[in-house]
Amino acid sequence: MKIRIQTTIGIQTRRGVHFGTSDWINGHTLQLRCPTPLRRGEAVTLKIELPGTGDWVLAEAKVMRTAPSVRDETTRILARIHTIAPEHRERLQTFIKSATAKPKSRNNTAKAISLHEPTIALSTDGRNLTVKWSDPRAFRRDWALHLSRGRLPASGPPPHRRAFMMRIMMPDGFVTTFPAEIGETLNNGWLVRFLVPHDAYARMSAYAELRQQQVV
Repeated sequence: MKIRIQTTIGIQTRRGVHFGTSDWINGHTLQLRCPTPLRRGEAVTLKIELPGTGDWVLAEAKVMRTAPSVRDETTRILARIHTIAPEHRERLQTFIKSATAKPKSRNNTAKAISLHEPTIALSTDGRNLTVKWSDPRAFRRDWALHLSRGRLPASGPPPHRRAFMMRIMMPDGFVTTFPAEIGETLNNGWLVRFLVPHDAYARMSAYAELRQQQVV
């Protein structure tokens, strides 16, 4: 059964490590999007984040088909897993079973905490964009991976200015500012494009790893 899964995937090839996003998984076959084109028949190592669990699986796979994406500049890749450790296979199967199970009604009145969306505010003059994670539980490991790709979706109309300054405010008080620009317009907003400074990314990655080790 095909399961739609939107998560970050680390893709290791002979040419280096890239970060992509999965579309769906069906047994040992999955479709993902990679910012770097891959070749048919190419062997890759995949590190797949399992949303909502804090876990990941590591697997060896082979590229079956590739095609350019119609939504962005990434490449759609159809890959098939051929080698996976028993504990990682069990972890993946448990996640798939949980994703296909019918949701149970719960009498939980606690306010849900968004783990994937920061607060994005654009100044009236279009010169500054502020991205803020207010709750420590909101900045997870996958955010460091998403930011490393240099693209961030934003809702609403884009600024009139092509280039602007982007300020990131993390839950631990760390603030960094760097140039950004309009990448492209989307159906319900636009895409911010930027290059994260190395020191800032190292700080965000270290904080995300620390949050990953803590029990939420």
